Amino acid sequence: MSNIEILQVTPLPAFLMNDLQALYHVHDHSHMTDPSAFGRIRAIIGSREAKVDLKLLATFPQVELISILGNDYQSVDVPGAIKKGVKVAYTPDVANEDVADLTMGLIIGLIRKLPQADRFVRNSDWVDGEFSVTKRVTGLRLGLIGFGALGQAVAKRAQGFNMRVSYFDKAPVTGFEESWVAQSRTLAEQVDVLVLCVPPEQGDVSANAASEVIVDQSLLDALGSKGYVVNVTQPQLIDQSSLIKALQSKKIAGAALDVFASEPKIAAEFKSLQNVVLSPHIGSATEEARRFMAQLAVANLQSHFTQGTLLTPVPQMALLAPPSPL
Repeated sequence: MSNIEILQVTPLPAFLMNDLQALYHVHDHSHMTDPSAFGRIRAIIGSREAKVDLKLLATFPQVELISILGNDYQSVDVPGAIKKGVKVAYTPDVANEDVADLTMGLIIGLIRKLPQADRFVRNSDWVDGEFSVTKRVTGLRLGLIGFGALGQAVAKRAQGFNMRVSYFDKAPVTGFEESWVAQSRTLAEQVDVLVLCVPPEQGDVSANAASEVIVDQSLLDALGSKGYVVNVTQPQLIDQSSLIKALQSKKIAGAALDVFASEPKIAAEFKSLQNVVLSPHIGSATEEARRFMAQLAVANLQSHFTQGTLLTPVPQMALLAPPSPL
């Protein structure tokens, strides 16, 4: 173990803690009792729940790096950290396959009403009659908002269901130009299922990676009463109030959500709606994805302390870095 001291600010998997403790002197923020150590902490590590603001950084003035597990780092004051000369790393793309798998599961569960079917059997309702007829998944028109690595992973899976895939992004993606739709509203008008695949790093850097609302009342109206919405990335991409109203009035057919505003507490209206499928932000919650995240988070620490560089800095590092002296 080196004499480098780092700070753990959220619970971390045991296998990651073992790796960290073999390399560094790890302090647990919730159990720190030695004030003299505050000035020796050189890095902070945590999951996406890690809240790292200027107040925390002021408490640990020698911090050089914040290493976050996951591609969601919206609880970190990235511009503030960069202005203080603190680097920020994250672990993008390692969970795309897992999130894409969940996306297809949510689509199937939503359209074939699998949660309702499960309750139908458990409650012995089957004894009184057959379950309601649902729609076919194969051959549906799938629209993807965001066509980076995640969007393309979802599209690849959709091919197995003979879905007609189109997407909206800022510009056509090389090799997929024919499937590009220039306006999100036009895309909504053309598809049966609309999936949000915009990762946090594609957000507005001036707002600390927080993207603007994409799915508003206008887009829901364009999707129509037979359309479905699926969100596996950022809750703020959807106007939640408009979505709830559209679901309650059946102006859209349904929604499947893995991310929510103010999670783990979610809007009570979602719990009473029968045309939604809800999952507790588990897109990356596989053993494989978590191990890949852990390995990359440790690799970022090692790269910083041995070479002064990061393997996967957050995009704002390049956009907000102070200019080099002449």
